[in-house]
Amino acid sequence: MSEKNMKNKIPTKWDLSDLGNRYDDSFFLKERKIIEKKIKSFALKFGKDKSFLTKSISLKEALDQLEDISTLTNREGMYLFLMRQVNSENTKLIAAEKKYIEWEQKISDRVRFFTLSLGKIDQKDKKRFLRDKNLVKYIHYLKGIFDTSKYQLSEKEEKILSLKAGVASGNWSSMVSEIFAHEKAVVLVKNGTRRVNKTMTFNEIIANLHSDCKRVRNSSGKAIVEIFKRNSFVIEKEFNSVLENKKIDDELRGFIRSDEPRVLSDDITFKVLDTLIETVTDYFSISKEFYRLKANLMKQKKLHYHECVAPVFKSKKKNEYSYEDSVALIEDTFANFDKDFLSIFIDMVYGGKVDVYPYKGKRGGAFCMYHGKKEPVYVMLNHTGKVNDVMTLAHEIGHAIHGTLSKNESAIYYDTPMFTAETASTFCEGLVFDNLIKNSNEKDRLELMVNRLDDSISTIMRQIAAYNFEREVHSEFRIKGYLSKEEIGRIFKKHMSSYMGSAIIQDYDSENWWMYWSHFRSPFYVYSYASGLLIANGMHALIKKDPEKWNDIKKFFYTGTSKSPKQIFNDIGINIEDKIFWEEGLKEIKKLLYDTKKLAKKLGRI
Repeated sequence: MSEKNMKNKIPTKWDLSDLGNRYDDSFFLKERKIIEKKIKSFALKFGKDKSFLTKSISLKEALDQLEDISTLTNREGMYLFLMRQVNSENTKLIAAEKKYIEWEQKISDRVRFFTLSLGKIDQKDKKRFLRDKNLVKYIHYLKGIFDTSKYQLSEKEEKILSLKAGVASGNWSSMVSEIFAHEKAVVLVKNGTRRVNKTMTFNEIIANLHSDCKRVRNSSGKAIVEIFKRNSFVIEKEFNSVLENKKIDDELRGFIRSDEPRVLSDDITFKVLDTLIETVTDYFSISKEFYRLKANLMKQKKLHYHECVAPVFKSKKKNEYSYEDSVALIEDTFANFDKDFLSIFIDMVYGGKVDVYPYKGKRGGAFCMYHGKKEPVYVMLNHTGKVNDVMTLAHEIGHAIHGTLSKNESAIYYDTPMFTAETASTFCEGLVFDNLIKNSNEKDRLELMVNRLDDSISTIMRQIAAYNFEREVHSEFRIKGYLSKEEIGRIFKKHMSSYMGSAIIQDYDSENWWMYWSHFRSPFYVYSYASGLLIANGMHALIKKDPEKWNDIKKFFYTGTSKSPKQIFNDIGINIEDKIFWEEGLKEIKKLLYDTKKLAKKLGRI
């Protein structure tokens, strides 16, 4: 098929007709009324009849009703979210989404009593329910309620915490995002063979750090530093407010460790997390060696802090990997791997479920969204034709495959904890990478290997260094009560240096680059990037040793929250509490680094 015909065939914008062709209150009113009626009925019955706290038959009846409520179609929130991503300045959509969130919060408040009441029953009754045959379908759901119950407050207090979340933390974080969104500066850009000055937005300047021109990168680095300085007073206040709000919430609930809420929500143990963190930190020598190699390949003695994301190789052409090429490559990859993966991919791409190119009003970045069992899965890209865009498509389609296959779960379990959220996505990246490598010459293979290393270092070592920063900054705040931007910067610089090593010069006010890092406003989920990629690497290793192992590993893609991550991976022969498992994944990256250096020497690049 010619490229022209393919372009006509493959949709490049979302078809949201399954959700709603336009936003109209009356369009979604029917769904709202059905949900409200079901929740009102549940609240009236079990708000009065407390037999579910002692009788398993009554508890099963209540859980069956919750399951039924979970299966209800609720397209409004998904539609508004997606439309906001491609119409970011539409104030009517912003207002509608805010109203929807308020409505959603109110109906959630009506059933809050159920889990809070269950959490307060006697320990002997909890154990009895977890052994009851009538409740076997809901065992893991109940276990989650019981495990978190000691951190729950009264119904009124929980409602207060829920209502104040936006003004205590959320609005602060949104404000910082908006500050940067409105910032502009004059920077140097490439215009063909010339370099010209141009006024650009903050996000555009950040993107310039990926330029293959050093002068452009340095100009952008200086501009970003000035933007940080202009806003540092406000951001210092904002970040301290986020830290203080979390401290208050943790103390009210009785959490000992600042990362404890995240560990509970991920359904993992401290042993899993601490083993992961300690093992990766012990292997920071890999990232230090990689940055020495990167500087060498770029013919520089050392790289500036803002150059850690710079490309090693100059772009060959403007649209090196068209979207059509990317689709063909991934289609070929899945066709030779798994028919279900291929089927889902074809449905996503040809069914109008992928919004492909950047355009005015569309937000940057990429994501996959799946919300309910009955709603479609959607992917957003900002494809510009680079090799990284191929991997981004593979990554987001990995999420889509997980979101589609796990619809096999009961509605009450249709969710993905952060700890496992990045596993499916990075697994699919690995499949596509292997296909790219297999069909590349040595010169292109070197570029792919360096890019793969760059991504792996950012996903694993950088994110664990970020986690280490968070642990220390939250701890310091709880001792001192307030941290100056200089104190926060000192801690940040310390942990960035720990994984980057001496090949990266900590200049261009590197201590201030925490200011725009949005992850830190949603504490401690950064480790999930590292766990996802390392587990995916472990899966690939098992398949390479024994291709038949794929039949077991595939079960992961069908699983939501009906099992803990530890149980899910134990079932396929992976022990996430074992340091050796994490080391094996890191050794794979070390081997890739060795092979990359060997190939670079062979080609005379170093």
